[in-house]
Amino acid sequence: MVPAKYGLAAIGQHLVSLFEVRRPAIARFDGEALALFRREAEEAIAQMEKQSPRHWKRAREVVESVLLPRYLKLAKAENEAAALDYGLWRGGDLIARGAFALAGLVLGALMVWIPWIPVYEKWLPWALFVLGPFLPDAYFWWYRRKHEKKLEALVDDLAREGETLEAYQPLSEVHEALGIGRDESATQTASEAESASASRVRTR
Repeated sequence: MVPAKYGLAAIGQHLVSLFEVRRPAIARFDGEALALFRREAEEAIAQMEKQSPRHWKRAREVVESVLLPRYLKLAKAENEAAALDYGLWRGGDLIARGAFALAGLVLGALMVWIPWIPVYEKWLPWALFVLGPFLPDAYFWWYRRKHEKKLEALVDDLAREGETLEAYQPLSEVHEALGIGRDESATQTASEAESASASRVRTR
């Protein structure tokens, strides 16, 4: 069995964290971007590579076929949306924030003034006036949180992939991880050496 810190979920989470540091500075998600992420992944895996070579061969295959393509798609969509300020009017600049504050004040006043709306708190318009300028911040946070949830889903998929690989791990690899094959080989070698020594003694 592979330790949890070297499982596909842990590897994926570590690589996604590395990729996220690079993502904001990437203007185009083309072959050059893919090569950059692939190089980052290879260097990170090389640093972590201390377990069975077969495990790390499978890990590299999953990174190449699952993690990199899916992450590039998510990163490209996030960068394109961020470049457009997620569609927010005027990108949430000072004018937009002032307009949101004024709209909050007007909306709150209407809610208090219209008789059939059961709102009687006189402070509500001023509360909306104060909160209005912070609307862009909440808007950006919501979109960034959506991106984080997609990354978390990607890591969860890698965790399930790792569990599947562990569940159907070849018996030879299980023996190798437990040292069974090495112990049997060593015992057999020792027995053969003893037999050969005994034969030489009888021959003499």
